[in-house]
Amino acid sequence: MPETDAPAISRSFSRTDGKRAIISVAILLVVGTCYWFMLPLIQSTIVPDAPGGASGPWVLRPILAFHFGAAAVMASLTVPLIAGPLKRRWQHEDAATGSRYDPLAGRPVARGLFVFKGMLLLIVYAGALMFYLLSWQTVGPDGIEQHLPWSTLHHSFDDIASLETIPDGERSDSLKQNGPWYSIRLRSGRSITWSLENEGTTQDELAAMAAFVARRSGLAWARRSDTRAR
Repeated sequence: MPETDAPAISRSFSRTDGKRAIISVAILLVVGTCYWFMLPLIQSTIVPDAPGGASGPWVLRPILAFHFGAAAVMASLTVPLIAGPLKRRWQHEDAATGSRYDPLAGRPVARGLFVFKGMLLLIVYAGALMFYLLSWQTVGPDGIEQHLPWSTLHHSFDDIASLETIPDGERSDSLKQNGPWYSIRLRSGRSITWSLENEGTTQDELAAMAAFVARRSGLAWARRSDTRAR
């Protein structure tokens, strides 16, 4: 059997395994942090700029959750490449001692479920990466444009059926959402939402966009019925 082959004997979690776990987590955090700051720079070369401010037009970037997912998938793909030599060293050490730590040893079903869940999570995060880099919303005199990774949708102000908001300082428990939050319901059944979760957006810009949309659509923003003071 080659020296780097995994030994057959599984051991309990030891101090050595704890040190390896700390090193692995540290590498993941460093790589993830690097991507956290790098991805906005990449995004800025793709997402168009707009004056914004009080008069617009405005460009809204994706929400924070997509930033997290994008950084997570990039780190997940990069860490194995960086940690490859370290992992081979650990395999040599385990082969020399004749044991290894494997919490899923003798549990093929649990191992299969673990791999399946990992692949599913990776697919979700890959989708977040696509949306983070290739999607945004533009609000201007001609209406609202939704730029998606696969298409661009244009909505005129006449397409708006209703406007709903959670005011600043209030919260909707059903949505688990704090204000300020704005939702535009279109006649097609689609909805468009804005909040401070859209990266790079200020509260003043949200208020300016809301006033602009209300003025152009001829509709008023209705306070969501289930909101309460925080």
